[in-house]
Amino acid sequence: MIDLTTPIIPYKGTGIFQLNANYDEVKNLLKVNSISYKEEIWNKTDPDHLWNVIVITKEGSPEQYSAIELFFAQKRLFKICLCEDFEGTLPNGIHTGMSIKEAWKIDKKLQQDEDWDEVYISPNGYFIEYSNKNLSIIIITIFITALERDDFFEYNW
Repeated sequence: MIDLTTPIIPYKGTGIFQLNANYDEVKNLLKVNSISYKEEIWNKTDPDHLWNVIVITKEGSPEQYSAIELFFAQKRLFKICLCEDFEGTLPNGIHTGMSIKEAWKIDKKLQQDEDWDEVYISPNGYFIEYSNKNLSIIIITIFITALERDDFFEYNW
């Protein structure tokens, strides 16, 4: 069973999942802790930029609702998405389920992403995605600092 209440630390990780961790080590950690998951491969059309994604659902939740999604490139964990079933909070108190308006009050530097309408980016090391239906946060994403660089896809981080 996985703890879905751990603090979310930008540029670092949450609970047992730490950014920059090795893919094989994370899979072993999941096995040792009896955490069930499924795996996906993203970017299949671009072999130079394949991403392994480990999707963990909350025990008892429908399979289509993930709690944590771990993104690996070159066998290194570069991004963690904490979804609706995740109950932890960022150091500033922002959490999934909170209204986007409340989040703006807390982090006044949130800026709308140029490519995605429902995504806001914070210079404090996280993205938030909200539901257009009820304006509540559905995903908090933390990542390595290299994700913000123009040379990210060279994978020299």
